[in-house]
This record gives sequence, C-alpha cells and structure tokens, in this order.
Amino acid sequence: MKNQLACKHYRDLKSYLKERYGEPVHRIPIDANFSCPHKDSLTGRGGCVYCDPTGSGFSVDRTLTVKEQVEKRSIELVRRGISKFIAYFQAHSNTFAPVERLRRIYRDALIEGVVALDVSTRPDLVPENTLKLLDSFADEVDVILELGLQSVNHRTLKAINRGHTLAEFVDAVVRARRCRLEIVAHVITNLPWDDMEDIVECAKILSAVKIDGVKLHSLYVVEDSPLGQCWNKELYDSLTLEDFLERTVTFLEYVSPEIVIHRLVSDPPRNGVVFGNWGLTKIEILNLIDRKMVSENRFQGAKFSNINA
Repeated sequence: MKNQLACKHYRDLKSYLKERYGEPVHRIPIDANFSCPHKDSLTGRGGCVYCDPTGSGFSVDRTLTVKEQVEKRSIELVRRGISKFIAYFQAHSNTFAPVERLRRIYRDALIEGVVALDVSTRPDLVPENTLKLLDSFADEVDVILELGLQSVNHRTLKAINRGHTLAEFVDAVVRARRCRLEIVAHVITNLPWDDMEDIVECAKILSAVKIDGVKLHSLYVVEDSPLGQCWNKELYDSLTLEDFLERTVTFLEYVSPEIVIHRLVSDPPRNGVVFGNWGLTKIEILNLIDRKMVSENRFQGAKFSNINA
C-alpha cells in the first residue's frame, strides 16, 4: 500500500495527474452563468443551507465568455511553465440547461492544452441525454463528472436541504458508469448532524459503487447563505478542528486505496465568512492531516478490506 500511495499516506490528485499525463496539470475554474434548480425562487426550496451566492465560493469575471475565461487563465499558466489543463465547470449546477446549449458551452472550453472536461453538478440533474453528451466528448478528452453527495445520512441531507437522497446519488453513479466518465463525489466531513458512523458508512458506500475520486470538504458558512443567517454559537462550538481531522483521516482509512483524493479541505471565500477552517489556511490544515497520518501510521484504505470481510 505504501508503494501505491507514494510519499503521501493517501492517493493525492497532484501525483495522480502527473503520473497520468506525464507532467503537472492545472485546473481552470469556469463560471458559465448556470443557475441551480434547487435554488430557483419558483420552487420555494431555497437551495442548500450552506450555498453562497456564487454557488461555489469563488468568483471569476462573468463578463467573459467561457472560451475567454479558459484562454485568459491558460496564458497565465503557460507563462509559469504549465501547458496542460482541466476545464472545470464549477459554479452552480453545470448540467442545468438543454443539451444543445450544454454542447456549445462545453465545446467552447476545449481549447488547445485542455486534456480533461470536468463538470460539477447535482446527482438529480444528470438525465440520460446529458450523460450521452458528456460521453461524446470522451473521444477527444477525458471527461469527469462531479456529483455532490455531502452525506449518506438521510436526516442530515434533510437538515442541509440538499433536495435529494442517497438513492438519487447511487442511481446517478450507476447510470454514469455505463459511459466513459470518471466520477468524483463531494462529501462534507464535519457536518454537525453526522457522526463518525456516517463518515465510515460514506467511505464504504463510495468504495462499493467504485467512485473514481472524492473531494472532501470542511463546512464553511458565509453571511449570505441560509445557514449564515441563522448561525448559532452552540453549533459553531460543536465543529472542532480535532473532530474534523479525526473524521477526515478515518474516512481515508475506510475508503478504497484506488480512489483518488481530489481535495481534503475547503478553501472559504475571503469575505463574508461567519465560520471556516478555524482561522487556519488551507495549507495549514492539509499539513495537520499529513502529520496526523504519519505520526499515527494511518493510510488510505488501511481498513478498506473490512468492507467485505
């Protein structure tokens, strides 16, 4: 296992991309002016309780077209010696449009140097025609489909107002598996409504459905989100850094060693944050996770065999 995971105690994305493409690959975030049906005022559902107005916690110049966004960032990266990119549709639900519009938008992102098309969306927003469209691009580039799960606990999913259940996520994965897509799941490891059993079960389920990658997030809260508007100190105090670190490392122990870890902690926006990362930077928390795994001799997949024992 140590040889598979190289110098890290988990299968990190940076090493995986360099191994796969022979050189460093940089992800270029794109805001294509999508919205989200779960936030639509007509539905009255209001969106997920933690969702900020940007839909992702980052911002780009939305006056630029998709192609202009990718070209501008790629020029900056080429100057730094990076020539391969992932076109990453990040903000909001990036399959929320008719197929022909999606085709045009995705096509505009595939400039020279782009080796992968990465589309982030909801598990209840990937109909068959959208999956077939994504599969059609696999003739040219690798295609990644990112699905937000966040928790496997149905009560937690209701508490955060996700608007879907675990069943919709599993169904999306099963159907996407019939296409030439890499599937990445998003999970928030320190949701206060979850406990360690939920974290372990999540790792087992993602391994069982053979997810290709996972993005672990730390919960952050911004002022303009529904959660930020009703934030309370008692909830804040329950989200300790020590608990987050233990949950994250335990998740890694139970998840398959074949799954690529795309992210371990969120990067909150710079402004309007009510709660996020305990006053630490993202790299500081990553270092804490690494040190914990090394000092305690813990590895990704160390308890994975227990799933089928």
